[in-house]
This record gives sequence, C-alpha cells and structure tokens, in this order.
Amino acid sequence: MDRGSKNNPAFVHESVRFGGGGVLVYGGFSIDGCKDLYIIRDVPLTARRYRDDILRIIVVPYAEGIGDDFILMDDKCRPHRANLVEDFLFEEGILRME
Repeated sequence: MDRGSKNNPAFVHESVRFGGGGVLVYGGFSIDGCKDLYIIRDVPLTARRYRDDILRIIVVPYAEGIGDDFILMDDKCRPHRANLVEDFLFEEGILRME
C-alpha cells in the first residue's frame, strides 16, 4: 500500500466494533479433500446449535465418507467442549483430536 493511502476513502471500510452482529464460518478439510465453507449469520454459537447445525448436518456425513480414519479437530471453544457435544460425538462414534 502506498504511503498515506490508508486514509484514502476508497480504502476505508466502516465497521461496528461491538454489537454489530457476527458471522460463523465453518469448513472441513482432510488429505482426501475439503468441504464447502458454511456461513451462519447473526446467531450466537451455542452447544445445541453446534450439534444440530454443524455436527449433525455437516460433520457426521463427512466422517461417514472418510471412514474409520476420521478424527475431528476443533478449537476448544466452550460450545465445542460442552457435555451435550461430548455425548453426541460418543454416540456417533466420532473421535476428537486431543
């Protein structure tokens, strides 16, 4: 970027720092390929939402396609580690990376 161009109106992007909503983006990848990115807008990620909208709909079918070698890796955020999610993964036979 050229000197002084950061204040050029063409490069200025207005944003709202707090309370402006958010976007959850989820994707999966492996040696054999990758999943499309899924975008969930303006909703908080709860353990129930993670289980119902991501794990059940996206991860379980992908894991079945990969087979016994599938291991789930997440970023350890609170909804990913809730008992509700732990129980669901156990019931589905999905292993999680430590």
